[in-house]
Amino acid sequence: MKNLIDAKGVDLFWEQPKALQTRFILVAGEDIYAKLDFNSGFSTSAEAATNEDRWTFKRVGLFSTRVIVRQAGSQVDFATYNPGWTGIQGKIHFATGCQYDWKVANFWASRYLLSSDNGLALITFLSGSREKNFASIFKQQAQVVIAPEAWQLKELPILVLLGWYIVILHIYDSSASATTASVAVLY
Repeated sequence: MKNLIDAKGVDLFWEQPKALQTRFILVAGEDIYAKLDFNSGFSTSAEAATNEDRWTFKRVGLFSTRVIVRQAGSQVDFATYNPGWTGIQGKIHFATGCQYDWKVANFWASRYLLSSDNGLALITFLSGSREKNFASIFKQQAQVVIAPEAWQLKELPILVLLGWYIVILHIYDSSASATTASVAVLY
């Protein structure tokens, strides 16, 4: 894997290599900059990696859920994500005291935004793939646009990984809700 800082100025994409696997890679051309692997298709636990570090992500709680982020092998929370009650926005809190906002940025949920606590857009995830082919419609993919101000953030690698993890959770939760609603209508 290459260092994420080396991707400055190139088009980054989160890609799902195989539609039925919950594995994602952050790429620019043929270069890989990060990986996100869910432990199984039925789990919210995931392992995330860049060239510099490794983390674990896990959604915990039943009614009041949150996501905990830990460095691999550690039992100490490195960061947490607390979603709002609607699930379309929330706050990321780092143990260092830094905070960021995550939200669905448009009605169609095809654009997701990570911003600073004062509202400055830092990372945008735009649904879609770099390759326009039939197989791509069955995969979760997005372009990652990193604002110039974000490149200097110490938390940038984890924000790119955690932001995508939250996007995937949101997509899976939305799909489950739509399926439940359609089944309820049938009965």
